Amino acid sequence: MDSKTLEKELSEELIEHWDITPTGNGYLIATDWQWPNHERIEIFVRTVGGRDDLFLVTDGGELFNFLFSQGIDLTRDEHGLKVIEGVADHYGMKLNDWQLTKGSNPEALARSIREVLEAVKDASLLLWYKLDQRSSLH
Repeated sequence: MDSKTLEKELSEELIEHWDITPTGNGYLIATDWQWPNHERIEIFVRTVGGRDDLFLVTDGGELFNFLFSQGIDLTRDEHGLKVIEGVADHYGMKLNDWQLTKGSNPEALARSIREVLEAVKDASLLLWYKLDQRSSLH
């Protein structure tokens, strides 16, 4: 197999099981990447101000909700919040209203989606140790 064939097959495999649903002003992307509890990670894309040249890519607050459902309240966990903000900064995004957010233009949209997905995964795994420690105490 040559490298171009591998590249093509790998790119197809990486998104083969993703569901991309138009939402009227953007997209809901259900990836096959998973939270530590094995649920699919979803990414939300929406246009900004009805413009076709500006997008907001976000986790929709799902990271915050996932961690909260597992007993980690980022509104009260200063260290956990700093971890999330550090991950967001690493990927060039912000934490706004408890959502990881990244602005994008059409040319960078696919990359922005991937970066939000990677940030969600990184942050959830970095904080998973807290959940693991909690369950091992019982």
